[in-house]
Amino acid sequence: MTSSSLSLRVTGPLAPLVGMLFGALGGAVYWLAAQIWPSSVALILAMAATALASPEWRGAAATRFDLLALVLCLFAKFNTLMALSAAKLPFAAPMNFAPALIMICGYAASYALLVFAMATRGSIPASRIGYPALILAMVLGFAPATLLGIPGLIGLAAAVITCLSLMAFIKYKSIGSSGGVLDLTRLTTEAAFYMGALASWRFI
Repeated sequence: MTSSSLSLRVTGPLAPLVGMLFGALGGAVYWLAAQIWPSSVALILAMAATALASPEWRGAAATRFDLLALVLCLFAKFNTLMALSAAKLPFAAPMNFAPALIMICGYAASYALLVFAMATRGSIPASRIGYPALILAMVLGFAPATLLGIPGLIGLAAAVITCLSLMAFIKYKSIGSSGGVLDLTRLTTEAAFYMGALASWRFI
């Protein structure tokens, strides 16, 4: 069991709040660094900060597939967030605040979907989370994305579709719900959120 799986077993439906904290950390580092360096440098520093604080780096299994998937997810995440650095929010906000808020939304949504994946795959005992708690996790995790308007909703849709597709693939391939698989599920849904938001932002 990875430390991220253990923390979700403890926090249960409040896990999206943990995601918000990681997102807030990355957002704060980005905003501060962007005052001095270009957006690309600030984004690398933000990703480094969240990676060092996040359990995925400490617990994911070091298999070739896990490593490749991790690198691809981080590569997609970096490039998408870099493109989102110029995104306009539907309300007035300080310069460089948009990427910080987007990261909070992405982390919160991905942690909510991780709770969903763990609950439906039996990684969390039934006694620890029921439908009311699962709904609470979804509300907490999805609520921040509504601040982004249509791009946030499209990002959520992309993340949910990605999560359901991964769960179906894992079930079809009879892959166990190990900590490494769950961590990669969270990373993938986070990247999917950013990509969905970016795809819709171009037309707004």
